[in-house]
Amino acid sequence: MDHKQLEAMYWVARLGSFAAAARKMNTSQPAISLRIRELERTLGVTLFDRSRRRAVLTPQGHEVAAGAERLLSLTAELHERVAKPGVLSGLVRVGVTETITLTWLPALVQLVNENLPNVILELDVDLMLTLWEKFERGNLELLLLPGPVNRPDLLTEYLGSTPYVWMTAPKPGLPHGPITPADLESQPVITLGHASTMHGVSLRWFKDHGTQPRSRDICNSLAVVAALTTAGLGVSLLPPIIYKDEIASGKLIVLDAEPALPPIEFWAVYARRPVSPLPAALARFARQVSTFNLERNGPPPLGQKPPAP
Repeated sequence: MDHKQLEAMYWVARLGSFAAAARKMNTSQPAISLRIRELERTLGVTLFDRSRRRAVLTPQGHEVAAGAERLLSLTAELHERVAKPGVLSGLVRVGVTETITLTWLPALVQLVNENLPNVILELDVDLMLTLWEKFERGNLELLLLPGPVNRPDLLTEYLGSTPYVWMTAPKPGLPHGPITPADLESQPVITLGHASTMHGVSLRWFKDHGTQPRSRDICNSLAVVAALTTAGLGVSLLPPIIYKDEIASGKLIVLDAEPALPPIEFWAVYARRPVSPLPAALARFARQVSTFNLERNGPPPLGQKPPAP
């Protein structure tokens, strides 16, 4: 038995199909099938029930999959401790939210390309809860998204925080001075979908002060939210770090919200027992290139749970 056979075994069991494991390992489905057959021949047992549409583990398959995970995790730990970064190779699937995509993600990709030339990045840009669902299913190995996250089976790297503020296009009739939730309840609110941090934060700002917006327009793109806001169709929570030019040119106005919203923290998240050293390496690179404010006032609140997938 060799490393590639164990890796194929782990990913077929984790992802539920030979085809998905082939995509993850950047190879063909026949190659994965061959590795599994060779492993079965070596061990003298059947690892998968092939009468099902999905790859279903046999009782012996469960034992082998658990052992494969332990061995791959140990190998990943050794790589992380002693191997030179340049020797790392393979495909790593990274889930990213749009705020990072529109700020320092290009710098991260450049750093990975320069230092890990044999690594293939597969980037999945989506809303936060959707990324969590993909991570829990095994379709992503690293998340770059809002937090904090406290879970014993996960490791995290703090990537900094950035403010989100209420913005609107210049138009008559806006109140002068500090603006409360009651002042904005008659304004249409433009926000990301329910699976986003922005959606929950914006609605909570109203709800915590006994009011709610008159109407909401929802989409799944931060860039579209900004475009609709710039067109004068409502107010929205946006990160100034992305829209500095629009603010400077007067296309967007930052509202003096009272109370102000706290900055949103961002984290790199990956399994505590990864089967690859790549998520940890990329998490460190992400912190290195992050343009968010990296100063923090202590650890995340104890007992805080990550968003439920």
